[in-house]
Amino acid sequence: MTACSRKITVAIGLIGGFWLAGVAAASDSTAIRLAHDVCAGCHGVDGNSLVPNFPKLAGQQKVYLLRELKDYRSGKRVSEIMAPLVAELGDGDLEQLAAYYAKQAPAPGIVNDPGLLAVGKSLYLNGNSTTDVPACESCHEADGSGSGKFPRVAGQHSEYALDQFRLYATGKRTNGARVMKAVAERMSEEETRAVAEYMASMP
Repeated sequence: MTACSRKITVAIGLIGGFWLAGVAAASDSTAIRLAHDVCAGCHGVDGNSLVPNFPKLAGQQKVYLLRELKDYRSGKRVSEIMAPLVAELGDGDLEQLAAYYAKQAPAPGIVNDPGLLAVGKSLYLNGNSTTDVPACESCHEADGSGSGKFPRVAGQHSEYALDQFRLYATGKRTNGARVMKAVAERMSEEETRAVAEYMASMP
C-alpha cells in the first residue's frame, strides 16, 4: 500500500468513525427526549423511579425491557397506563429507550422490613423444595442482575415486585408467565414479601 493509499484509508476510517459517533449521539438524544417526555413522570429520566409502585428501569436487561415495551404496545401485557404511552412509538424508539435505560446506573433499593431478609435470601438462593418453588437465582442470577430475557431484580422496589407476584399468581399478567405463574402460585404472601425485600436489598 502506498503512502497515499494509507492516508485515504485512514481518512475513510476517521469519517466512518465520526459518522458512527454522530448516529450514536442522535440515538442517545432521541432516547433522552423520549425518556423525558414519555417516561420520566413515573420512572424518572434516568430510570430510577421514586414511586414504589412504578418499577426501576435503570440497569435493566435490554432484551427484557424491549420485549416488555413491545408487549405493552401490542396488548400482550396489559396496562392502562403504559398502553397509550407506547402506542405510537415505533420499534426504533422502543429499542433506543431499552438501550438507554439499560446503560443507566441503578440506585440502591429500599428495605422496608429487614426482619424478612434472611428468609428472602434463603428462598432466592435455594427455593423451597417442600412446595417445589425453584431458586430465583436460576433465572435472575445470584446477584439479581438478570440475563437477557430474564429481568434484573436487584434493587427493585419491593412494592412493585409484590404487585407482579400477585398478578402472576392470579393470571392477570400473562406475558412470559409460564414459569412465574407456577412459582407465584406456590408461594405464600409472607414468602413473596420476603423475596421482594431481599431483592430490594441487593446492590
